Order: sequence, then structure tokens, then C-alpha cells
Amino acid sequence: MGDPSAGIVRWQLQYGNVTDAEWATIEQLFEAAEGRLTTFTFLDPTANLLMWSEDWTKPVWTADPMLQVVTGIQDPLGGSNAVQLTNTSQSSQRIVQSIAAASWFQYCFSVYLRSDAPSGVQMVMSASGQDSLTPISTGPAWTRAVKSGTLSVSQNSIGFGVQFAAGARIQAFGAQVEAQAAAGQYKKTIDRGGVYAKTRFDSDALTLSTNAPNQNASTVSLCSNLI
Repeated sequence: MGDPSAGIVRWQLQYGNVTDAEWATIEQLFEAAEGRLTTFTFLDPTANLLMWSEDWTKPVWTADPMLQVVTGIQDPLGGSNAVQLTNTSQSSQRIVQSIAAASWFQYCFSVYLRSDAPSGVQMVMSASGQDSLTPISTGPAWTRAVKSGTLSVSQNSIGFGVQFAAGARIQAFGAQVEAQAAAGQYKKTIDRGGVYAKTRFDSDALTLSTNAPNQNASTVSLCSNLI
């Protein structure tokens, strides 16, 4: 019988104009993993790292107790996949999703936001011991808000979300996190994001082509079990 947990995803990463220092970093990871032997966490550079990017009622999203989340709201793409967030408390409330990835990496968090009345929202990037908040103004038109940056703490988890003041009500759609400096095209996710915790090198050796001083090229193969 088929085993639904036996799925494997593979990548072939083609690198060009790689400096000697950059290649040394790849080699260090290869040596630390002992080639194919051990696994590491890989962030798919083509994927949205968050899960359930449009359904914020799922358990992967952690909402403060007095924050109401309602699905089925009209979204900027003409569907009804946005969520409405209402702060029923007398203080700020937030909703955040954490991913099992290094907190010190460069990330870009983006989300579409709107509100019937002008409102202030803070985009949240958070790890244990540090919060980074970026204020965003919302209004009747859908706007893609973007927050890019890094945290100085070294944790193996980092959270992304929104926070807003008492009594505020906003609509949100299309949350996305990418391990890069700017936002790419939105990619909807459901029960799988682009964080692969059981990734390994798919070869026992690395090959390198040197095209010029301090300019190298290589193809690196990786694979990961989908469990």
C-alpha cells in the first residue's frame, strides 16, 4: 500500500558568480552535515514560509484572547478568503504565526490590509526576548504592507503577525514570509509552508567550477522528506 508520509521533494540549486567566501559557507554546511548523513533546516527560496496564509483560525496562528477572527471576508483578488480581525479588549492585541527557522536571518513579511475607517496597525517580527514593530496606516483600499529586516537574538524560531489597538477592526489577506529582503509574488499556502526541517544534501561530494578570480559556479542538490 502507498505510504502518504514517504513523499520527497528535491531541489537543484544553480549558483553563479559565487565568491570564495560564499562557497566556503556552503562547504562548511556540507562538512557539518557530513555530506548526506545528517539533516538540517532548509528554507525554500521559491516558497511562502507560512502555513494557512488565508485562514487565520488554524492552530498555527496564535491570537491574543480578546482578538476575534472571522473568515469568509471579501479579499482583494475578488474572492472571499480574507479574515476580519476585531480587537474587543481595552489594550493592544496581536495574532502571530511562528516558524521553526533561525531568528537572525533576513526576512520579508508581507500581508494585504484594509479597514473601513483609518486605523493604525503594527507589523510584528518577534523572537524570544525581542520584538520588532513597524507601524502601518490602513484605509478602505487594500494595501500590501511589507516589513523587511532581521533580529539580533539567536533563536530557532521566529514569529510574524499584526498587532493593533483597542477597538480596532481590520481585514487581512495573503500573509507571506520569505527569506529575502523584498516581497515576491504572493503564494497561497494551506497545510504546508516552505520550511523543511529534514533536509539533507543529495550527493556525497560538491563540485565547483571557477570562472575567474573570486567567481565560482556550482549546482547543489538537496532533498527532504515530507513528514
